[in-house]
Parts: sequence; structure tokens; C-alpha cells
Amino acid sequence: MERFERTVASPVDLSDIELPPALEDKQEVRIWGTTEGQQKRRYFTAMETGDPILFYSDGEFFASGRVGATVQDVSLGEAIWGSDDSGYIYTVTDYEPISITPDELGDLLGYGDGWHPRGFVHVSERAINSLLTEYSSIEEAFQDLRSSEPTTGPSGPDDEGGSEEEGDDGRVHTEIQWYLVQLGQQHGYDVHVAINDKNRTYNGDRLGEDCLDKLVLPGFSDAVTNIIRYVDVIWLEGDAIVAMFEVESTTSIYSGILRMTDFVTRVPNFAVDMYIVAAEEDSDDVRKEMTRPTFETVLAPVEHSSLQFLSFGDVRKTYETVEAAGPLQDVF
Repeated sequence: MERFERTVASPVDLSDIELPPALEDKQEVRIWGTTEGQQKRRYFTAMETGDPILFYSDGEFFASGRVGATVQDVSLGEAIWGSDDSGYIYTVTDYEPISITPDELGDLLGYGDGWHPRGFVHVSERAINSLLTEYSSIEEAFQDLRSSEPTTGPSGPDDEGGSEEEGDDGRVHTEIQWYLVQLGQQHGYDVHVAINDKNRTYNGDRLGEDCLDKLVLPGFSDAVTNIIRYVDVIWLEGDAIVAMFEVESTTSIYSGILRMTDFVTRVPNFAVDMYIVAAEEDSDDVRKEMTRPTFETVLAPVEHSSLQFLSFGDVRKTYETVEAAGPLQDVF
């Protein structure tokens, strides 16, 4: 665990290490690796950027993240960990502590009683099929697993959420969601808040107060509705979606863009304004993610929808303007 704490739980400085081309633009990253072996090689080569990862030790899955870059380089492993054992190396993005038991995950994946992972493994096709009987996508299941962690997950009916124990990122996230809810309502829209955030509070107000209890979208499949019910804030006019907002107050904005592109893939002719809302200093990173080939090939052919960056400052300033002068003709 000492190695994990040093290079995954905390980002590691790579500035003094000779890096392979895939990592040349990285100065500080979370990074992990595994030893060589035929089966491990097969699993490693199948890894793709954005794939969910769960880390396991001492009877629980204690952290989650996503695959960043992958590189096979024994000398890099030796430079980072002082050993040439770890040649299959990958960076970790979207890192987040969690607490999930093997039984909980095993039930979801259709594994037998007493299952627990052994070493570097991937989820089998059979297990994925079992998971997809409960969820519309792997991404939805991953988000649900991450939100089950007590300090960050969905609030119960008697849990106010957004408490003093919530981290700075969580407080900013809730604040911006609250502004977006207020702006939607001030402009006459119905508003839907992500189902795992409805009971969070800001300034004593519950985010889901006076919002739609359920997302009902005639003509949309259950699979599509299941994707966007986790979108942070949605504005609707009747049963038509006007705008969708994903608030990203952490270092990764991958999941928000993924949810938006997953949506337009399923309804390519639907017209909607989509926004990734993040700190101004993250604008370059957000736009860089938006132009990834993975996303650009989905968004480029879409004529009627747009995916745009919106800063926290823009949201706060717009809210202040509306409070002072009333509704705007164009909100954003």
C-alpha cells in the first residue's frame, strides 16, 4: 500500500524522470502498474482511455478512477518504484476514494458467494451482461457505485446532504447546481436535478425543492432516460429538454462529457444545448477533452445540439444579474 499511497492516492512528480512519448506532457500524475504475464498482457492491451478502474485491498474496493494513458516500459517502472517488476503502466484520472465490499460488487456482476478479485483482472463479458440487466450502461453502473460512498453519494429521504463534512469540491458543485436550478426556475423552465443530488442542500435549500420529482420524456426510451437522469441540472419546457448542465468541480471532466455524448449518440436528431460547467482555470482542459477523437467523432455530425464550456464565474454573474434586473432573453 505504501507504493499506492505514494503514486496513486497522491500524484507523483515525473519532472525528473525520462518519459516515453505517451507521457511527455505529464509533469504530475497518478500512476500505477502491474507485473508482466501472458494473461495480464491481454488485460492490459485491452485497456482504453476512460475505462473505469476499481482498486481492491484488505477485503474492500477502496478507490476508483479511470484509465488515462497506457505504456509498456520496464525502465519507467524502475524509475518510479525502484523495481523493474512493473512493466505494464497506466495513469489514473478521476481518482476517488470509495468503500464497496466484494459481496456488493459480486452481486451486481452475478458472481457467486465469497467472490473477491485476485490480482490484476478485468470484468468478464458474462459479468458485464449481468450488470446490464440492472443498468442501461457500464457508465451508469460505475457512477452509481461511486455515489454509494457515504460522504459523496446520494442522500436518503431523511439525509439533508451537503453537510459541513462535504469537501470543498462538493460545496462548489452544490453551489453551482443551486444557481442553475434558480436560473432555470426564474426563466419559467421546469427543472430536474440529478437523482443522486436532490437532497443536497445549499443556503438551507434542498436542491430538489420545487423541481421535477421524476424525469418523464415521451418518445424517449428507458435507456436514454436512464442516462440523463444523472445529469446535474436539466431545464425543460413541458416535456422538451431545453438545456443540460454537467458541473465539474474536480480534476476530471470525462464523465460529464461521456454522458452528454452517450445521449446524443442515442438521439442524434434531438436539439439541445449542453454545457460542461467548470472553473475558469480549467477551461483549456475542458476544451481539450471536448476535442478528443472519442467525443469529436460523436459530436461533429450532430447538427442540432451543441456542447459548450461555461465557467463558474459566468453562472454566478448571470445569477446576480437576474436577481438584480429580472429574467434575460438569452440566459447563456
